[in-house]
Amino acid sequence: MAESRKNRDICIILAVSLLLSVAFLLNSLGLITFGRGEFENAQEYALSLLEHNRRLAQELEVPKDNTRVRFAYENLHKAIVDASTAEEITNLILSEMGDFEDTIREEADYYLTNWLEWAISQDPGLPGLTGPAELVIYFLSDNAVTVEGGEFLTGETLDKIRAHFSGKGIGMQTVTIAIEAEEGRVTTRVVEPLSVLYPVQHLQDQLKFLEQEYNNLRSAAGYSELTGPGLVVSLLDAEDDLLLSENNIIHDVDVQEVVHTLIAGGAQGISVGGKRLVVDTSIRCVGGPILVNYDPIPVKPLIIKAVGDPQALSSALAPLFRSYRENRDLRIEVSQESEIWLPGQSLR
Repeated sequence: MAESRKNRDICIILAVSLLLSVAFLLNSLGLITFGRGEFENAQEYALSLLEHNRRLAQELEVPKDNTRVRFAYENLHKAIVDASTAEEITNLILSEMGDFEDTIREEADYYLTNWLEWAISQDPGLPGLTGPAELVIYFLSDNAVTVEGGEFLTGETLDKIRAHFSGKGIGMQTVTIAIEAEEGRVTTRVVEPLSVLYPVQHLQDQLKFLEQEYNNLRSAAGYSELTGPGLVVSLLDAEDDLLLSENNIIHDVDVQEVVHTLIAGGAQGISVGGKRLVVDTSIRCVGGPILVNYDPIPVKPLIIKAVGDPQALSSALAPLFRSYRENRDLRIEVSQESEIWLPGQSLR
């Protein structure tokens, strides 16, 4: 018991270290900043960890009215808000946050085994099971689910299990379900989780998961490549015979307006003139050229690419582009694409 508790404490400390490392990485990308006081940053970070665990409970389908999880959440939230020093908050993270996650996973295990018992009990091949068996489910960092064992189950039941857990963001874990069938009665039991039996392997898996999450954040923030369906927009000044004033020319404010509309329409990533937009991107005219990320871009035509739902993005842009055409004679072409590639902006 003492050895198990020691391993658990080591896991908590190393896990918090990993989370802090990710926080500093995000800070280097400009996604979070540490410009305020030490106490405010510690409190905000602790509350973000608490909300992360609350979302984990939702992803693991622990009911919102679960008494243990709700009580633990409310107590820890109050303790963080009432803390008066950064040291108090650090102690709360080290002593209480791991317990909160353990509570969530214990409750998730309970609901998981109940659902599995129901799913397995519906399998027509169950009468063929004459002794104990094990079903091992691997939750991978890309939300894939693989199943080992369970040869006695039909393919339909295995597909049901995969579909039930796929996409829930459980992330780099292994769950072993022991199954007993006796006189037509099925019982299931979760074998000790990987974090207890093999703490080092568990932390290595968690590190892989955090690395993938970091890469996903880089992509979402614009610092690595992004591919997916979306729109290609081509903007041009009015025809030469209609160039009557500055109103008939594409300006930086027009590009900004298109970008803001795309973001409001759900764009996951945007490039302007081949330059990926990030949190501190500026779009402005200096003399004649339009600069994006401080570099001039081609404007004949000016190309804007956005990854997202093509139909939703087109609908969001339609009123704006109608105004451009009718009131300013600007030339606009919009193409919906099944796959668009956006470059990553290099860190400066």
